[in-house]
Amino acid sequence: MVVSQTDPFDIFSLEARGNHALYARMRREDPIHRALDPRTGAAVWFLTRYDDCVTFMKDKRFGKVPRSAAEPASAHAMQTAINRHMLNLDEPDHTRLKSLVHLVFTPGRVRDLRSRLQAIAEELLTTIDREVAEGDEFDLAAHYGEVFPLLSIMEMLGLPAADYPKFRRWTKTVLLLSEETSTETAILELSHYLNQQIDARRTHANAPDDLLTGLIFAEAAGDRLSREELLSMVFLLFAAGYETVANFINSSMLTLLNNLDQMRLLRDNLDDPVLVSSAVEELLRYNSPSYMTLPSWAFEDVVLGGKQIRCGDSVHAVLHAANRDPAVFDHPNVFAISRQPNKHLAFSLGIHYCLGAPLARLEGEIALTTLLRWLPDW
Repeated sequence: MVVSQTDPFDIFSLEARGNHALYARMRREDPIHRALDPRTGAAVWFLTRYDDCVTFMKDKRFGKVPRSAAEPASAHAMQTAINRHMLNLDEPDHTRLKSLVHLVFTPGRVRDLRSRLQAIAEELLTTIDREVAEGDEFDLAAHYGEVFPLLSIMEMLGLPAADYPKFRRWTKTVLLLSEETSTETAILELSHYLNQQIDARRTHANAPDDLLTGLIFAEAAGDRLSREELLSMVFLLFAAGYETVANFINSSMLTLLNNLDQMRLLRDNLDDPVLVSSAVEELLRYNSPSYMTLPSWAFEDVVLGGKQIRCGDSVHAVLHAANRDPAVFDHPNVFAISRQPNKHLAFSLGIHYCLGAPLARLEGEIALTTLLRWLPDW
């Protein structure tokens, strides 16, 4: 193991994650910061200014597939398959997959989910109400914040809610959030389950009108998603849509409870769609569900902000830092649900802009407004 003792920001430590005071210091002192990965000794760059992050995310000299390294070996072929999704691909593969998925993963389809997601939120809170006596404590994250997004994805894919315990175990294991079973076993079980669902829909004359069926039959210029690509896309929905949305719901409630004046303003205006939408955007800016982007690699030597990033170096845009850059946001450390304009980068930018952004916004809005209506005296 290679360990660096010289990084003044200790950027790889757990304490650095979401540390806004640290990010502010980095913006001032070294906004394009080079550090050495303590595991490999490789150079890694961290961008903390808004404009640098925007430039980087739009620059095609960076990409998700490192061209200077061999394809990483996988312990199991299925693990390689499920990781070949859009977040890990560059053009033209990324563009091809995105064009097919766009045919069915539309804002209209997401909007049509509103009534069902509203019912899921209310069912969860009714269960909490029934199981928790007045005055008792309960774990909001475990019983609501983590359950709602997973059930929402299952609903969108047309998977039975009764299978929630299995999906929770598989998803948390694959995301390394649990050790209930081995990662390889979880991937095999999840893949077997999804293959059965795909086969049933392909052979059923009246397959349900859900997202999974739409993905199976999506076609553009004679092109369709392969089975491997279908599995990878569904995995991406669970991987990206579960943990990040759970983070968003839980961190949003904490933000509101720490800013009671803004929580009261939102609670008193839950029927105002403009203010509710603005509140969701401000919650996304103030504590983005992902604190930085997944790594990208430089395909050639690139000069950015006066620093030379070498070919093969990896780069992260620190979204928490960019979204509180005082050069872009007035009073960036103030949480204000009516903030306008609010061009945050919570969903990234460029070709890797989050495809699930409309769903994440809808889930966040429903989860939070339903909770505030249900518990008005918080």
